[in-house]
Amino acid sequence: DRMMRTLERAGKLAQLKGLIVGSFTDVQDNDIPFGFSVEKIVSQIVSRYNYPVCFNFPAGHINDNRTLILGREIILAVHQKTLINYK
Repeated sequence: DRMMRTLERAGKLAQLKGLIVGSFTDVQDNDIPFGFSVEKIVSQIVSRYNYPVCFNFPAGHINDNRTLILGREIILAVHQKTLINYK
C-alpha cells in the first residue's frame, strides 16, 4: 500500500499505458491485519485510470521468472485468466 501510494502521489501511475504486477510470495500480514490483498490494494489505487492491469505476471524472485524487456513497445491485452503479449 505504501509503495503504491508513493507512486500515485508522485504522478507515476497517471503516465502509464498499462501496468504489469509480478507475483508476490511470502506476503505476511501485520500483527494488526491490514485486511487487503495485493490485488485489492493495486486495483483500488489504479481504478481511476483507464489502462489494463495484469496481476501475477511470472517475473521477480520466483522459479518461473520471465524476462521483461524495459523500453520496448508492446501491446498488453489483459483477459480474465490469460495474458496475451504480441507486437
